[in-house]
Amino acid sequence: MVIRLILGSENPLIVDIKDETPMLVILRDLFYSGDWRNMRKDFEEHKEIYEDINKLEQLEEKITALNEIVYEPIVWSEVVEFLDKYGITPEKIMHGTADGLYELAIEYADKNQTEIAKDILKFAIKLDKNYAPAYEFYGSLLLEENDVEGAIKYLTRSIELDPWLVQSYSMIGEAYYNIGDYEKAIEYWEKEIKLSPTNTFTYFMLADAYSKMDKIDKAIEVLERFRETSENSIIALYELAELYKRIGNEEKAKEYESLIMEIDPRSDPNGIEIWAKVHLKKGNYEKVIQMIENVVKSSTEARHLNLVLAVAYAKTNQYEKARKIIEDLKEDDFWYLYGKREFFDELLTQPEKELCGIK
Repeated sequence: MVIRLILGSENPLIVDIKDETPMLVILRDLFYSGDWRNMRKDFEEHKEIYEDINKLEQLEEKITALNEIVYEPIVWSEVVEFLDKYGITPEKIMHGTADGLYELAIEYADKNQTEIAKDILKFAIKLDKNYAPAYEFYGSLLLEENDVEGAIKYLTRSIELDPWLVQSYSMIGEAYYNIGDYEKAIEYWEKEIKLSPTNTFTYFMLADAYSKMDKIDKAIEVLERFRETSENSIIALYELAELYKRIGNEEKAKEYESLIMEIDPRSDPNGIEIWAKVHLKKGNYEKVIQMIENVVKSSTEARHLNLVLAVAYAKTNQYEKARKIIEDLKEDDFWYLYGKREFFDELLTQPEKELCGIK
């Protein structure tokens, strides 16, 4: 189907809108950031397409901008089919960039169409073998698939091209950690922290890796370093207390547990459960009930803290309230409840668990 537009009476601009016309706009946006001039340079050998590009550029100048409204969504298989038809390989796209392909790969990955996303990234790497983000993204997809060797290969290449890709260091560390190579994991996580000292999660993973190598002093050193900027992190204080216990420094462990008890847990929402656990072990049940009830009432995202309340209620002989929480969780989130068995085992006796309806 062809729609012919005739614009003007003297020296009219004649533009034939064909089935493939939207694809030319896609290619312009996908490879050339909307620049007809650079696109034209790569299609000089294709006379018909070259002329169409010129006419579409003039159409934009005279009538209206051509944008994603013309073509959305971009279907990658159709792009590949068009390029194959005209023998256009990534290597022949000399004046394009991989930025648009990277964004398109993200869109497909977000829709769980991982294989298509990977195909797009392969094309991007062929188009620009030095485009570091494509290697990083491809490596991250391989890591999700548990292809550790492949992930390390692509992620390592990404930081060879761009040493400032902080996330690549993090994922390489994760890859090595997953295969038990804690020394290599530590190497990359240390580099990550050096580049981005505010990456909180990495400090804890780094400390865990040192712990698995029985380098407890190094694990402590990492978390103490973290506390220089996050002094009242409940999680850091708790982990440090546990580590000091492992090396027999009970005095230091008690000091850090005391610090946890003095903190208002609302200032560190991620640490509320740990704060409560420490208080429960010290027998401060009413304090836990008062705090957690207020937090749960004020935030729907804090429903998981009802488990803490169940323990505190049990410890204060409010078994009916505790059973109600447990029964609700059995109906709404059984597997979360199942995963918290150790929490109950640590804080409740067997008779207390039975009175709460925990088997």
